[in-house]
Amino acid sequence: MSYDTGLPSEPTYAGYVRRSTVLALDAVPPTVSLLIGVTAYPAAGVYHHSSENINAAVRGVRLALGDAPVDREFGIALYVDFTVTSEDWAVYDREWMST
Repeated sequence: MSYDTGLPSEPTYAGYVRRSTVLALDAVPPTVSLLIGVTAYPAAGVYHHSSENINAAVRGVRLALGDAPVDREFGIALYVDFTVTSEDWAVYDREWMST
């Protein structure tokens, strides 16, 4: 899970996701599939405001992965799915699935 951080800006949230992804990749054996949970909450509330969004989350995961191929089944899990908008899916498709 890389959400409910209360971080104030997209760059700090992306950095948090980057760091948590690196830690997870280091801690989880390569024989285990790994999903990084990122927020799909609407921009409201104390913990999940506009800095926690899919664009910043994907940027953080991409920074963690760098150019090296992933050595396991790996992906991003959007939480919570019933709050994902068509715009969120477009960002996910463009930034995660198409590259």
